[in-house]
Amino acid sequence: MPDGDLRGRRRALIIAAMAAPVPATADCPNPPPARESTYARALHRACLILGGAEQLSRHLGVSEPALRAWLEGRDEPPQMVFLAAVEIVLLHLDKTGRAN
Repeated sequence: MPDGDLRGRRRALIIAAMAAPVPATADCPNPPPARESTYARALHRACLILGGAEQLSRHLGVSEPALRAWLEGRDEPPQMVFLAAVEIVLLHLDKTGRAN
């Protein structure tokens, strides 16, 4: 693999906050490995922080079915939704200093 090729390093590049253990009580679906993306991981972490898909959909002002499609990697969210999810994660990290 050439030095500039990052395909084999994908797992190493995942931010620690995005790879933290998932609480079993939150209703936040994960995409199957073939559909994992930065979008789905950011939305998943925001979902966990807010306590579930229903809470995140209300916070973002989107329908829960649309949110679930993004969480499961079936569709890509609009850029503003993705950025709002990243903001939730960053504010949570800033407040607590950790992912959960």
